[in-house]
Amino acid sequence: MDSIDAKSRRSTGIVLGVGAITAAILAGWAVRAASPPSFPAEINVTNDPTRRWAELGIAVNPKDPNNIVIATQGMASTRECQAKSTDCQMVPVDLGMGGPRPQPRGQTDRKDFNAIAAFVTFDRGKTWKRVTFPVVPRGHPTIQSAGDPHITAGPDGTFYFSFDSLNWGTVEKALPNAGVSVSKSTDGGRTWSVPILTGVPADGPKIAADLSTGTIYLSASSQLGPRSTGDPSVPVQPKADRWLTSSKDGVNWTKPQGWGGVGRTASAAHGILAAAFRTSARPSIMGGGNDDLCGTAPKSCTIFQTTTDAGASWTRHVLAISNDYAGSPIVAADPTKKGHFALAVPMKGDGGHLMYRTTDAGKTWSGPVTLTEDAGKRHYHSWMAYSRQGVLAIMWRTSQPAAGQERAAGPGEPAQPYNVWAAISRDGGVSFSAPLKVSSADSPAQQAQFSGGDDYSSVAVDGNYVYVAWADWRSKERDNYFRAIPLNAFPNARR
Repeated sequence: MDSIDAKSRRSTGIVLGVGAITAAILAGWAVRAASPPSFPAEINVTNDPTRRWAELGIAVNPKDPNNIVIATQGMASTRECQAKSTDCQMVPVDLGMGGPRPQPRGQTDRKDFNAIAAFVTFDRGKTWKRVTFPVVPRGHPTIQSAGDPHITAGPDGTFYFSFDSLNWGTVEKALPNAGVSVSKSTDGGRTWSVPILTGVPADGPKIAADLSTGTIYLSASSQLGPRSTGDPSVPVQPKADRWLTSSKDGVNWTKPQGWGGVGRTASAAHGILAAAFRTSARPSIMGGGNDDLCGTAPKSCTIFQTTTDAGASWTRHVLAISNDYAGSPIVAADPTKKGHFALAVPMKGDGGHLMYRTTDAGKTWSGPVTLTEDAGKRHYHSWMAYSRQGVLAIMWRTSQPAAGQERAAGPGEPAQPYNVWAAISRDGGVSFSAPLKVSSADSPAQQAQFSGGDDYSSVAVDGNYVYVAWADWRSKERDNYFRAIPLNAFPNARR
């Protein structure tokens, strides 16, 4: 099917274009694991028994590749807290999301129950220093808690740290006002500016930089209103969506624009930002029903879309790929080639990740290449990124069920031990190395009682190294682990 390109304006909600995948019917290339050579050991970055650290992002300073920052959150719901403190007593909390949900009492009673921090290194990850900063956004003194951190670095070496800014309120009326804030550092992460609310709603914010234009993009989900502006008197807007805003300085942000769907990642290069999501017949608190975007294609479908004006308009393509996948598709933009993007689809059960690429911003596609070290296990919490030099890296976790234990197939984190894997493509996504095991040992399964706050891992690649960061239970509590892997540790590309 030929591609028909058009733009759809957010104000109309009408999809005018449908794109097709060319060459997607080709037989998928299965890339399987090889025995890895040795490389530097992993490091427990947080190493803190007083909190459970997870939900982390990682960014490398393009002006100084030895300078790396991890943005992460630490929750006080430790084993000791659960055994001895009422802060970890589970109580129903009305979050305005379809009824009360069990949460630890400390969420509403202690402003520091959730903590965010930057962990900074200037020696490529050999040593790390924890840096904290004020989380109260300028002009909003009632908003004193934070979570859901993420980070990016601009072309001038400025780091931008995004996070949910939350007034947890009370058990009976939680989150009366909130938003997403950004703090920035111009000295490699040593010090950070007072946070600024950006106008997008508090839930799952992700931040990304376009290294060619210097534009910073931020997206987050749910409804505009008191939980985006920080003003409890502002009415809630009825439309739920994934909202996009942009900035040149991390202080002044554009008016939020809707994606039209619920996704996880957006990535930009050469003035083009891309995002992808699977449509749904039913609306939710995160977005409206949007199967109409599929046009004549089977529903639900996968949408790949691009914008050159920070979401005021989108060019959309329907991708002719299997709908049998778990989680959200992942997008990465190649800073070395305009219009070159990679798309990773985490499959349910057998199949690992299906890897696709486009060289014309989504008009035509090649692939898939199948990446897996063990197709019979559950793969989740994956992340993908290009380096400034055009090398593509992807990481993921793989569940390790005990003998006779049924494989976890649903979305989210299975309650099973897991290990961490990565692979690279030296040719931008045409072919991949065999998967390389990153973690030296399996992490125990997540703890059953309130182990939330671990929805994603992270990878960055720059120069001759891939940097992988993830949450792991091998220490007394959940900590952030990091490993720097030389590119030459990855086996040569296979098909």
